Amino acid sequence: MADYRIILIATLIIFMVIATLMTVVSLGNALRLRNVKLTWKSGKMKGYPLFSTLFLTGILIGIAAHIFLKKPIDLPVFVGYTWIGLNWYVTSFLSSKRYITDHGIVKNINDPSQTIAWNQISDYIEREEQNALHFVFIYTKHPVGTHTESAPVVRRIELTVPKKRKESFNKLLEYKLGRRFSNYSYSLTGFESIN
Repeated sequence: MADYRIILIATLIIFMVIATLMTVVSLGNALRLRNVKLTWKSGKMKGYPLFSTLFLTGILIGIAAHIFLKKPIDLPVFVGYTWIGLNWYVTSFLSSKRYITDHGIVKNINDPSQTIAWNQISDYIEREEQNALHFVFIYTKHPVGTHTESAPVVRRIELTVPKKRKESFNKLLEYKLGRRFSNYSYSLTGFESIN
């Protein structure tokens, strides 16, 4: 039984260290962003990350159940799971936030492929939804490790902007992209305009 507990505690410590490192990296990525103009939550549960919230809620329910049933709490295990849950929550929350900076769009601070500069955008499509605006940005990117003379790869990134950020985002979009795009519209099924 003692060997089982040692393995459990050692595994928890490893996961606690990994979760802490993930949080430190996420916080570092969020803090290094410069000239952030807009930001908003975009998790599944009213702006909060779904799985990490459910995990943390489950842990807190387990602690409350142990206290209510007056059962002994294995403190190192509960502390370990709570620490992992809190770190997972912070990492997920920061990763699911959308950051619009003076330099471009950061859809996920922990995934460089979901960050695009304003000057990379070659086209975009805007569609109004019930509570948000949905944008599809078309952009070009040179493959990693190639020379700039090689053919760029055309990619797309989707971004959902809440209605309360609509006016501010459109002003920034007009300022950053308006010079390069003329205001013309095409009628497309499901989309209002293409610029």
